[in-house]
Amino acid sequence: MISHRTVMANAARAVCDSAEVRAYCLANFGRGLAVHVGAYGDAVPGVKQAPFFWLTPVEENDAVNADETFTVRMVLGGCVKGPNGERVINNVVQERTETENGLTINGGNAIVEDLRDMIIPIIRNAKAGARISAIRREENDISHFPLEWAVIFVEYFEPESLT
Repeated sequence: MISHRTVMANAARAVCDSAEVRAYCLANFGRGLAVHVGAYGDAVPGVKQAPFFWLTPVEENDAVNADETFTVRMVLGGCVKGPNGERVINNVVQERTETENGLTINGGNAIVEDLRDMIIPIIRNAKAGARISAIRREENDISHFPLEWAVIFVEYFEPESLT
């Protein structure tokens, strides 16, 4: 049986090795993605570590062993930068005028959520050592400028071996 830490490390390695993720992070955050498995000794990742992808196990209980499942919380955080290096709060898609409606979209959250959605198939195809039984996305639409984040919960299934 493979350890949960190894499953998390294998999933993290797949994300870390993605050229698509690296290019997206350079274009939208100004630097590569910092991938971390497990808790920090002194603090959780924040603005200084962004963009980051942080994998931690969801607290387990006796039911986890009975169900042969465990869940990993994957938090993606980033400080979105515009084309001139400015921090992005929102994107005005259509300017409001006296006679026309306007449309503004929270630019930071959209960029981070797009990266999260890019990472999900990487996690799904990572062959981390346990089968995925469910993936749940958690939306975060309230801006926490400058750090925006999105969360993925991945439930892994470890059937007991027949041998």
